[in-house]
Amino acid sequence: MGDWQSVRRHNLGFALLALAAFAVSERSIVLLATVFLTTLASWVITGGWRRRMLPAWAVGLLLFVAFAIGFGRVYPTPDPSDIPSVIGIVVSFVIVIRMYARRSIGDERQILMLSSVLVVAAALQSSDLLVGLLVLGATLMAVNCIVRFRLAANAKDGTPVNVDSGRVFVRESLVQRRGASQDLKRTIRIAFVFVLVMTSAIFLFLPRNPQPTGALFGMAGSGQLEFPNHISLMSPQRLSPSEKELLSVAWLGPDGNPPPNVQVLRLRGAILDRYDVGAAEWFSRRMASERFVIVEGGKYQSLANSPIDERMNTFTMRVEFRGLYSDVVLSPWAPISIAGLTSQVYVFSPATLAVRTLDLESAGVITGYDLRVQPFASESTLESLQGEPVRLPPIATFPVQAVRDAAQRIAAETDLDSTIASQDPAARWARNLRLARIFERELTSERFSYTMDLRSFIRRDGRDPIDLFLNEYRFGHCEYFASGLCALCQSVGVDARIVVGFLVDEYDKSSQRYTVRESDGHAWVEVRTGEYQWTMIDPTPVGNISATPPEDESWAQIFWLLSAPLESLWRDQVAQFDARAQNALAQQANTWIRDVMRSGWTSIEQTARNAGESSRLGAYGIVWIGSVAMTIALSFAAAFIGYRRWRRAQRALGVTRLGRARARVAMRDGAFYVDALDLLDQGGMRRPTNLPLRSFAVRVASEHARAGEIFSEIVERFYAVRFGGQRPDSRRRADDHSLVVQLRQALFATR
Repeated sequence: MGDWQSVRRHNLGFALLALAAFAVSERSIVLLATVFLTTLASWVITGGWRRRMLPAWAVGLLLFVAFAIGFGRVYPTPDPSDIPSVIGIVVSFVIVIRMYARRSIGDERQILMLSSVLVVAAALQSSDLLVGLLVLGATLMAVNCIVRFRLAANAKDGTPVNVDSGRVFVRESLVQRRGASQDLKRTIRIAFVFVLVMTSAIFLFLPRNPQPTGALFGMAGSGQLEFPNHISLMSPQRLSPSEKELLSVAWLGPDGNPPPNVQVLRLRGAILDRYDVGAAEWFSRRMASERFVIVEGGKYQSLANSPIDERMNTFTMRVEFRGLYSDVVLSPWAPISIAGLTSQVYVFSPATLAVRTLDLESAGVITGYDLRVQPFASESTLESLQGEPVRLPPIATFPVQAVRDAAQRIAAETDLDSTIASQDPAARWARNLRLARIFERELTSERFSYTMDLRSFIRRDGRDPIDLFLNEYRFGHCEYFASGLCALCQSVGVDARIVVGFLVDEYDKSSQRYTVRESDGHAWVEVRTGEYQWTMIDPTPVGNISATPPEDESWAQIFWLLSAPLESLWRDQVAQFDARAQNALAQQANTWIRDVMRSGWTSIEQTARNAGESSRLGAYGIVWIGSVAMTIALSFAAAFIGYRRWRRAQRALGVTRLGRARARVAMRDGAFYVDALDLLDQGGMRRPTNLPLRSFAVRVASEHARAGEIFSEIVERFYAVRFGGQRPDSRRRADDHSLVVQLRQALFATR
């Protein structure tokens, strides 16, 4: 009964860890408090002296309600991404209900399996550090529970034989209980080590491609956290905002200090100006005017063709990447010079003022960089950066007729004569801005709504997603609003392009840095309003753009800021440890092992040569030194084997907690008993930890009569020495050794 009570207690601990892991993965404090505290209270309510439990009919009704709730969450709009969450919620309620029911050993096994399912659901839901720690703890607790289940089942199946009663038998029970407890702890430790080694090997060596936790411009389907170079509208889905930290930004004013007022930063990434109707995606057009910029580590290199006055209106931005692989240099408008932490080659596009690194695998952009920018760049600064004005094609038009019709309808009262605009640049820039503002007012009106759940945005054959967004559904997230505005502008000949980047407003006053998270990903539009100038227009409804955080920081925010470095390390090195990181680690390990082996062998060879030369023994001296080293190594190996045998004998005699002197005496007097156990083990008759010695002797006799008779005599002599207070003399030791010899002959005489 005591064994199964221990199993139930540890099973409850495993269930609590599983419930906590799933609730944290759901980011639900209510769910955590409800299921965790309710399950914890079940130990007192169902295990107390009153033993209050639910009747069978109540358990069945509550289980039916739990499954009905789960079905109700999936039935209206089934989504594969909801499956782990729904399964986890249903399993959580089932575990809580079963905790208050009458439970047999089979029910405990079911709770163990349900808790395992909950751990898997938590691991699929989130890759946060806290969830990872809870999943790891739950996994180790599951190993503990499984081992205890198995050993308790063996103990239940065992049939102890009460051969005698009295003092010796009582001592025997205590010794067996202590030995079984030690064996249990050792078995659990071995299981823990085995699980950790196997999971570490699987983590390090098996190839995989982890999916990101959030959704940033289609990153939810890209399989890796790289900044995208396109926007795809092909697969509408429900996007889940992720708080994964991607980078931190220090923003310094012209005086070299952080500005007194916190401002919102718009970090420009990819610039998309072309639309592929067949693929329903925006992509970036490569310009022939792109040029290479070679930057030495720690030194600023100008991006302009001619000198720029940096004394006024020049800000400095220091970027540190933490969870994003990117060949894009994120920057506000407009960068004028760049400095990398290491030497690097960058590619600068004068037409878009976009910068990217030439080599994604290099450490420059991935680690960080410094930029000098002029957010309110003058015409002369932009001319220095761009050189010749960007050549534009004739008045552009969007390739979807339904979108062009929508643009004509929205701007019906505006002069759309493109002939005059194409001949007069100033008129063209004014027309661009006027039409863009009209389209912006349309998209930000009450007729359009913002949502991240696009599961009801159903694609139809022959209908473009932008057409459906503008003319029928009228809901979507920032990608659709930016696509709609850019498409409307291009439909009436307005030079427009989409910018994907980050809208950042999370500022930590203690570190004086902005934190950029995956949920800060945003898309907006730039419209050309001058020979060198582009104006930012954001058509996404203002209410859905995050506001500046409050001045007062709560304890939860402070805790989050303190744990952010650990969270970032966890995500970069563990959660996002993909095939590329595996290859890099394998190459580093291969190089390190090769260098260590080469340097070790060189060191040994040089040491031996120096020793031979100093002793003037020549080649024979080197051979002699090698022989001595081999002798020392064999001596250490023999000492290690002897120590292991000594510890095993101590455990067999139950003297691990005795003093050194008493243990030495007991080891000497009971050595014959340890030798007898070794012989039986070699003969295929290992003693179970839960079986008393006399019962084990009976089992040996049933398999080998002569060996059982001799071993029974050995057991009685061992009891007399270990618990009867008898000290064997030299004659008694000789008799004990003679019994061991007889046991060996009985077991192996026929072999």
